Amino acid sequence: MLQKLKERWVLFLFGAPFAAVGLGFLFWGIVPQFAEWTAMKRWEPVQARILSAEMKHHRSDDSTTYSLHATYRYQYQGQNYTGNRVGISSSSDNVGDYHRRVIGPLERAERNGSTVTAWVNPKQPDQAVLNRELRLSLLLFKGVFALVFGGVGLGMWAYVFIARPDKTNVTESEAQQQPWLSRNDWASATIKSDGKTGMWALWAFAAFWNLISLPAAIGAVGEALEGNHVAWVAVLFPLVGAGIAFWAIKLTLAWRRFGPASVTLDPYPGSIGGQVGGALEVALPYQPDNSFAVTLQCLHSYYTGSGKNRKRRESVVWQSEGIAQTARAAHGTRVEWLFDVDEGLPASEPPGNRYHLWRVNIKCELPGADFDRNYEIPVFATAEKAQQLGDVTTSNQHPEMAQQREQLLEELFDVRQVPGGVILHYPAFRNWSTMLVLIVAGAICAGIGLWLDPYGFPECIFTIAGLLMFFGGLYSLCSSLDVRIDRTELITRRRILGVGLGNKHTPRSEITKLFIDESYSSSTGNKHTTYYKIKARLRSGDKKTISHSLPGRELAQEALESLSLLTGVPC
Repeated sequence: MLQKLKERWVLFLFGAPFAAVGLGFLFWGIVPQFAEWTAMKRWEPVQARILSAEMKHHRSDDSTTYSLHATYRYQYQGQNYTGNRVGISSSSDNVGDYHRRVIGPLERAERNGSTVTAWVNPKQPDQAVLNRELRLSLLLFKGVFALVFGGVGLGMWAYVFIARPDKTNVTESEAQQQPWLSRNDWASATIKSDGKTGMWALWAFAAFWNLISLPAAIGAVGEALEGNHVAWVAVLFPLVGAGIAFWAIKLTLAWRRFGPASVTLDPYPGSIGGQVGGALEVALPYQPDNSFAVTLQCLHSYYTGSGKNRKRRESVVWQSEGIAQTARAAHGTRVEWLFDVDEGLPASEPPGNRYHLWRVNIKCELPGADFDRNYEIPVFATAEKAQQLGDVTTSNQHPEMAQQREQLLEELFDVRQVPGGVILHYPAFRNWSTMLVLIVAGAICAGIGLWLDPYGFPECIFTIAGLLMFFGGLYSLCSSLDVRIDRTELITRRRILGVGLGNKHTPRSEITKLFIDESYSSSTGNKHTTYYKIKARLRSGDKKTISHSLPGRELAQEALESLSLLTGVPC
């Protein structure tokens, strides 16, 4: 426990520079400029004569920044004054075209001996400014730093002061024999969800985002009404903040509605080569029609990129989906779920740069707030079976799940039996939502690359990747596939918007087996979907695609077994 406390203080000290940078940008870079801009609206205009005006360049290894310098004389209430303040901000930067736009009229006034308008503080006439424009682009630039650095630092501090310290008293030998006992949240069979942590984290993020974006947006409205139409862009940021706050409200309502809903594992821990299951009680009146979908995943969590492009990603190692069994409980609805787990899968590992974790998601769509909880659970190679849940049907074999898979297979492709085999028809636009996302994402990536620099590196790579995504998604969206397997041959025919690309014939005797192969994966938040193909292996070693875009291994396996039964080709 003492070691854990030391680790938390190290985390606190590590987060201090991040928090200092974020708060510094906020309270010394953003708030003062907004306050000065508000005060300057009451300053009075006078005519000033420019004595000198200059834009200085400051070069570094990878950028050039600019700063404005000017000296001018003005008269206020019969007194002569000399000023040298050009704008609200006097720091050097290269954000936008502000410096070039402002220095031009000042240099012309110096050459021609003409006057320009200066704004004087009536309470302190020795204070004046030539340009009282609120630079929204600079504020937003600083806001990004405040949001990123402040969010990281304050998040670390929040963990230090809010998260409960580990109170487990496990010896080193016990930790080696039962590694799940070394984590406080796994020290018993009862596992809490991430619902409460996610709710508070989202509220903190919403507060921080709106604290930065609202002042800038208020200032932007005034600028936009005065003719700076680009300033309306800043209004989008509070709209994003409102969306984040709305999401936080939904999570809060869901938490208040359903309560903690902790899962009790059976067996404990979850077992590789055995079963992973559990039960929970949801504060929801029992309704037989309420369907709780359960997804069990083994994930590989890792970092990609480097520096500012470093990101945490997750890839699916193994996944199974099913429907939980429900029953009436003393305080609501009892939800029970159970999966058989293959041998040889990775066990749960301590968090690090690269590690494996097991997560179960339980979701029920309801009027109002949905029940949607994630649980990170301990799973190790113990080969144990469930004791209390022994009579529960495994979730991936639940009758409702089997019905859903059958219905989905009918939607994905049309199967027609012929003597000695089948004809499969996969129409165009069958997976339009996924392909549309790929097309839009590719178009955005390619557009950004072309806008940045169509000939530069790595911008050209960015453009090429975007074009590949765009045309790959367009091809998949518009193409149809017909496959015929009968007693004599395998025929595949592909069309693009009805235009045939030719037929490919393979003798039936060349086909040795049918098998499933992973195709691609998609992710939305914590939800990962892996898509599979069914292929035919030939005696030559080549492979022919029979079916594709089958979401989930269970669905692909069921389709494989059906095709094997209908065609007589082994799998």
